[in-house]
Amino acid sequence: MTKRYSSARNSVLRRCWHRVDFKAGVAILTSLALIALLSPVLVPYPEEGEGIVTDDARQRGPQPPSVRYLFGTDVVGRDVLSRVFIGSRYSLLQTTVVILGSLVLGIVLGILAGYLRGVYEVAISYAIELFILLPPAMVAAALSVIAGPSLYVVAASLIATWWAWYARIAYLLSRQIRELDFIKVSEALGFRRIYIAFRHILPNVAPTVVMQSIVDSSSILLEVATINFLVGSIAASLDTPEWGIMVGYGFRYITTYWWMSLFPGFFLIIAALGFILIGDSISEESSPNLRRRWMRWF
Repeated sequence: MTKRYSSARNSVLRRCWHRVDFKAGVAILTSLALIALLSPVLVPYPEEGEGIVTDDARQRGPQPPSVRYLFGTDVVGRDVLSRVFIGSRYSLLQTTVVILGSLVLGIVLGILAGYLRGVYEVAISYAIELFILLPPAMVAAALSVIAGPSLYVVAASLIATWWAWYARIAYLLSRQIRELDFIKVSEALGFRRIYIAFRHILPNVAPTVVMQSIVDSSSILLEVATINFLVGSIAASLDTPEWGIMVGYGFRYITTYWWMSLFPGFFLIIAALGFILIGDSISEESSPNLRRRWMRWF
């Protein structure tokens, strides 16, 4: 069972690797990841990139894009290029944390609900339906009132809403797998139910949910940016160099200092494009109907 699923997944990945759009998405995200890792040594003004208003920044003030300041400077004179490059760490890391947190929580709870049955299935199923209905912005607003606005609060609010989608997939798959012969044999041999759930069901459920999270990654990135945009649009000052916050804060100066929002927004679109190219490739290669649709059109 596990070997058959593994072979199918490898076949999908091999087909994806032969697609130009998949390779383009990988190239985009790899480039952004390298920028995020090397940004402290790549940028000309690392202190300004981290949010510190230096004496030089105060003296230069806001300046439009030029040869010296390729992305211009913000309202307090900090180099926007430095802030955008260093901000890539915050944006990509926050998106990764949301994806991983949602995956772990969703897969574990979905398997427990789908295999253990009884009170676990009832309680977790109701929780899944409840959290699917919650809008992330409302959860973020509620958590901000309790804990104060921060990147951690935004990540927690998105994990609290996205886990339910992955839990539903894991739950439905677990219900199907628990009726198969190799699960019945394991139960007859006296293995503990928790052992069966995570030794036999998890390897057959996790890859499908993980692939779905890759497809959803662009949506998660944009949701993170949207909530951070709202935070930035009402912030009294701009210290954290996160792309969504930078776009939101710069939006109030869009008619005069348009470059403050333009460049972080551009990098946000490029990152979303990279995730979309990879996600669409996986969706089409794993679905024969989608592949046939594109073959009919082209």
